[in-house]
Amino acid sequence: MNMMNTSGSGGRSAAFLNRIVSNQTHKRRTVNEAVGRVLSAYLPTVYDEQLREQIDWLLDSMLLELGEQPGVAPAEGMVRGGRALVVTGQAGAGKSRALAHAFASRPEFDGFGKPGEWCPLLSVVAPSPFTLGALGNEIARKLGYHGRREIQHSKVWPVVRELMAECGVRVLHIDEAQHGDEIRSDTMAQEVENTLKRMMQEADWPIWLILSGLPELSRFCQNDASMKRRVRVLPFEALAFPGHAESVRQTVRDLVAMCPSVGCRELQADAFAHRLLHAATYQFGIVVEYVQDAIAECLMVEGGGELGLGHFADVYAIRTGVRDDDLNPFLADDWTAIPVEAALYEDVVDEAGKLTGARKPKGRSTKGVWK
Repeated sequence: MNMMNTSGSGGRSAAFLNRIVSNQTHKRRTVNEAVGRVLSAYLPTVYDEQLREQIDWLLDSMLLELGEQPGVAPAEGMVRGGRALVVTGQAGAGKSRALAHAFASRPEFDGFGKPGEWCPLLSVVAPSPFTLGALGNEIARKLGYHGRREIQHSKVWPVVRELMAECGVRVLHIDEAQHGDEIRSDTMAQEVENTLKRMMQEADWPIWLILSGLPELSRFCQNDASMKRRVRVLPFEALAFPGHAESVRQTVRDLVAMCPSVGCRELQADAFAHRLLHAATYQFGIVVEYVQDAIAECLMVEGGGELGLGHFADVYAIRTGVRDDDLNPFLADDWTAIPVEAALYEDVVDEAGKLTGARKPKGRSTKGVWK
């Protein structure tokens, strides 16, 4: 059997991408540039300021705990340990994007997201299906461990603690941390919490945690009196109608403004804002994604023009696979009765095919939708 030689694959990949660029028409390149601006846009919310304040608290506590705050004499005795910031919200609330933006924009985390550069913050996504050993091995890989086999469950966390110190990592961010709730055993769930607590309380190299995920994550350390005061929770709340109707319209205007060839005069009514909120399960991050994708649809299919309900309807069909107009909240008359959450998400099953209790966004379907 012939095997493809993968040596120099990075160079070949770059050459292939250069071929695509060199063969783009002017129209394709112009559309791609506009779509790129829209998809990469970050729209600030009230949570950006709250997130900044809570990260300030986390970092200031580090200075005090480690005796490095200028003008403050180090406390006698051992370091008491790190703190934890827990950021919660429903899927699509915008937590992960807000955190990534905060990490990339803070000077304290210089180097974040830049390959080959040191950063005191490490960000990982909790594996699903979830096990404590799988999480430990994911962190170890991110810290540079490249063994042929996974480290055994009983040995991986001492390795993780050693690597954190060697790499100078003080802050660990675990996204989708609610995956720990997939563990059915109360004993194992407690072991996950105890493992993270030990990292925070490590005498030689305490770690500060940022956990982000679904609202159930707010339970972290709440039953431990000694730890409860060391944990803060920042919830990203759902949007509401009519209270956030103007915010939705402003989101549409801000993103459309990046594409001079696209207009949005037809989308400034409360009725549209309400449909969009319902389709997005009242989550800000999904609202932004719908607007971005609708603009991209308008540009790629029609080259621009007036953004309308039809573009959003197409995007909903692409995301969910729903083809029936009566089940599309941008087209149906009785759209408030449509259970969009069931269309957007699917249950997660483990390797044995059993339900884990978690949900994930459905993969996008494009069959029969693109014109």
